Amino acid sequence: MTKNFILICYVIVTLTACQTKNEAGDERAHTNYDSTLTAVIPWDFNYPFDSLTCRPTTLSHSDIEQIEDLLVATVIDYNNSLSSGHEDYKIDLETKGHKKQLVAVVNSKGEKEVWVNCFCDIEGDSWRSGIIMVSDGGPCFFNFKINLTTKEVYELVVNGFA
Repeated sequence: MTKNFILICYVIVTLTACQTKNEAGDERAHTNYDSTLTAVIPWDFNYPFDSLTCRPTTLSHSDIEQIEDLLVATVIDYNNSLSSGHEDYKIDLETKGHKKQLVAVVNSKGEKEVWVNCFCDIEGDSWRSGIIMVSDGGPCFFNFKINLTTKEVYELVVNGFA
């Protein structure tokens, strides 16, 4: 039993220490996320996933980096999709200092899904322990879901203005 445990630990350490190569053979580049702007909130079975088909899970550092990469790509796609005259709805990740909350579950298929709740203009640290919900506020407040297993981003909601 002890030998198996040591072997499993060795395999895990070896696999996590290896660097992944992309198709071009370069080291995989992840966007470094700012942990002072990110909070992982435990899922409480009420929102935003179905309590009958999901169960809570954790996020690894790698998961969070992947979420950050998908967040940036999602915002770029969203901003590029805005028609002329709707520039006020553009999400500005660079100057607004968005904070984000991550809520992770495993769905009925065994896939890891994450709700990403982004916002700016929030004072204090209460956002680190409880879900922030606001009405209006414009593109300072937006959220979406990611299926980390399939890399699918869905249910993007960008708040409107009052």
